Amino acid sequence: MYEINPNNVDDTHHAVHGGKVFAFARTQGCAVDEVIDFSANINPLGISPKAEAAIRENLKHLVHYPDRFCTALREMLAQQHRLKSKQILIGNGSTELIHLIPRAFGFKNILIPAPVFLEYETAAKLAACGVHFLDLSEKDGFQVLPERLIDLIHKHKENGIEALFLCNPNNPTAHLLKKIALLPVIAAAFHEGITIIVDEAFIDYAPNESLMSEIPWYINLIVLRNFTKFHALAGLRIGYLAGNVTAVSQIERIKPAWSVNHLAELAALASLGDSVYIEKSLQIVEQERAYLIEMLAQIPGLNVFPSAANFLLIKLAETHPDADEISKRLGPSKILIRSCESFRGLSDRFIRIAVRSHEDNQLLMTQLHRILQAGEAK
Repeated sequence: MYEINPNNVDDTHHAVHGGKVFAFARTQGCAVDEVIDFSANINPLGISPKAEAAIRENLKHLVHYPDRFCTALREMLAQQHRLKSKQILIGNGSTELIHLIPRAFGFKNILIPAPVFLEYETAAKLAACGVHFLDLSEKDGFQVLPERLIDLIHKHKENGIEALFLCNPNNPTAHLLKKIALLPVIAAAFHEGITIIVDEAFIDYAPNESLMSEIPWYINLIVLRNFTKFHALAGLRIGYLAGNVTAVSQIERIKPAWSVNHLAELAALASLGDSVYIEKSLQIVEQERAYLIEMLAQIPGLNVFPSAANFLLIKLAETHPDADEISKRLGPSKILIRSCESFRGLSDRFIRIAVRSHEDNQLLMTQLHRILQAGEAK
């Protein structure tokens, strides 16, 4: 049944997340613009120039209510994914939609592989839904093994599972389950009447592995996407889901009116249409991710997990300072990283770093070499 990891929530009972750039800036006594934020996995290029222009040009329209149905964006996404507009629902970031799903369907029990994005667990708890965890093994590189999922799906009459949350590529491990490996899982769930919710927050870095094309074939499949990570619109809060028309309508019934603001929709539309920005984003992340992996390999006692996204999960040897101590030592350099101790199945021996610009990445590597090699010497 439901099990909550006390380390996953703060004193307000909300999930603990990274990206606490404003609080960090206050602690360091600096401006937010001075912080080099490796804790949030945001596109190092920032927002699309076309998105920025769309925001500036439409400030005058803030006197109007936004289109509560985000019609233009729904239609553009439907065309892009070869779906009907009624199969798309826009939300205030994918997090709003994550919370709406268990409420809309009234699931009694959900299966969640862990470690994973903490909000699935929180959403289930707030919807009075039981949670079963599939604990991923470090010896397997925290990979989700499809055969284990299929086995649990077939045993749903014993464990009561009605839905499965997956994050692909997974956060915080950056592991990617290829589409060909996921299709048997979806098919098994379809035959057992189980809903599969796949969060593709980072799939822009592996677009050919998206499950969007499978939505017309599986009524039990819901796919989540956002404009937070790849398109760097974290502060505007906009995301979407896709599924069969009946499921989307069921979720939309309980969605608050006007939860998506006008500028967010326009920025998303502009960013989707900026092909130069998209291509450059893919190139810089691939290049800089390789650079970080190469540099981290030169520090003894680090285990860097394979990544298909714009971030890396790193395990620290016992001879190194723990994640909190490293974060503390990086503070004076105004560098913010993500300790992973709040993730179920991880500990203070794990950190996560985003892929940023080459200059930022060089600075982080210099500081990590200094801190960790000093730790080894002790």
